[in-house]
Amino acid sequence: MRIALLFRILRAVHIYAAIVLVGAIVFNTGILMPALRRIPPAHSAVVSQKIGAGLMWLGGSAIFFLGITGFARAWVLGEIPLLFSTEALGTARLQWTALMAFAWLMLLITGTLSGFWYGTILTRKLPYAAGLRDLEERRAAQARVSAWQDRLAYVNLTLAILAAFGGIMAST
Repeated sequence: MRIALLFRILRAVHIYAAIVLVGAIVFNTGILMPALRRIPPAHSAVVSQKIGAGLMWLGGSAIFFLGITGFARAWVLGEIPLLFSTEALGTARLQWTALMAFAWLMLLITGTLSGFWYGTILTRKLPYAAGLRDLEERRAAQARVSAWQDRLAYVNLTLAILAAFGGIMAST
């Protein structure tokens, strides 16, 4: 009885975290990024810095809860050893669960990379004594990282859709 209740609670938190993560990724990729391209770069930088911090916190929390609840649910079901064996390829439900776990791992990696870039390059302030060369180097670095962040947003969108699809198929 207690295991069944734990499983239901884990499932509810898992589904809620998936909704939050997929929603944040769709919002970022489909609404925020196109809107930021239509405003002047100085305004875009300020808006993306303010909203980006919230999305980083929200997405990071969702990825954390998805990992904890997903692997806890697999442990309750006794599927952890099966996910890391060739037996997962023989069962449709385990194939979909493995797809979810793979997409989660890739989202964890891309989210960590985005967070690192965000904190070290995109929002780093220049020292007071910085000159024009420092400013140009920082702007060039920000442009490179922003281009990669845009590419990663589409990768994350694809991974989120695959994970959601895997979750839907594994639950049937």
